[in-house]
Amino acid sequence: MKPTAPQAPLPVYLLTGFLGSGKTTLLSRLVRSAAFADTAVIINEFGQVGLDHRLVASSNDDDVVLLDSGCLCCATNSALQDSLESLYYRRLRGDVPAFARVVVETSGLADPAPLINTLAGDPSVARHYRFGGAITTVDGIHGLRTLDDYREAATQAAVADKLIITKTDVTPDPAVHALREALRARNPMAPIVTATAHACEGEAVLFDGLHRTAPVSAGPAANDRTSTFSPAVPLALTRLGHVLRYGIASYVCRVEAPVTWPAYAAWVKHLQTHFGENLLRVKALLPMSDGQTYAIHGVRHLFSPPDPIDTAAAGDQLGTIVIIAQAMSEEDVAQAQAVLTRPT
Repeated sequence: MKPTAPQAPLPVYLLTGFLGSGKTTLLSRLVRSAAFADTAVIINEFGQVGLDHRLVASSNDDDVVLLDSGCLCCATNSALQDSLESLYYRRLRGDVPAFARVVVETSGLADPAPLINTLAGDPSVARHYRFGGAITTVDGIHGLRTLDDYREAATQAAVADKLIITKTDVTPDPAVHALREALRARNPMAPIVTATAHACEGEAVLFDGLHRTAPVSAGPAANDRTSTFSPAVPLALTRLGHVLRYGIASYVCRVEAPVTWPAYAAWVKHLQTHFGENLLRVKALLPMSDGQTYAIHGVRHLFSPPDPIDTAAAGDQLGTIVIIAQAMSEEDVAQAQAVLTRPT
């Protein structure tokens, strides 16, 4: 008998957002959609989701329910690793319908960074799953104040691969524009879309291609403030916005020449050693000395294995690095870049 080919890891996406930001409204609509019929959803506090009137069947396990769209919802208080492992083997045994991806909804006060670290780096998760990216909902009405008043909200926005401004049907356009600018200052790498109570921009492909996309261009306003450091360090660095409350700031850097693997390893070690928990997110598209381009992802101490991508897909973002960190200065970033560009 021919051996069975190993199955590709299933993508797991994180859906996060502060209390009242609209993520549950979004999720409730998504799970009714035929586009999400092949999705399993893990919810920490199932009673708060309000999906019960749409349930049409239940598995033999009390914590797994099948929705009328075919989407599978799992309500559990277990560790995320245990929940994912259980779902995988239920799927393998045929106890639950097959699913092609998993969406994990966090609680409104959750710091998403530890969950991203689990999804991106835990060996027990990596056997069957891969981290697909993080989406953060931000309240169009109260978002600006929430970002300033709550560390959790600021962190949720900072780590996102995509940001959704919700409630735009009841939010004045100037307020939406101001929030968009504030989010761009905090997270220059994440595309920003809008949502109402009834629809979300690009809803059918909301979770597609999040983790492999290029950082968003800094834009003309940021380029006006670009400063070039020592000629010995061939890079340009821009800090987008001022140092926001909690000391969170965003930096956009570029490298012009291919990076060697020893220099990359030294750079990662430097960031881990000197900044660790303050390093909220790193995302980059680096040309490496082996001739390949790699997507780089880091959250706090953990860096995922570099992900090879088509160089043409990087476009003008090739060599771009985005760092979102707390209590980090331009000088700190420049010193780290000196390690990355140092001849080896």
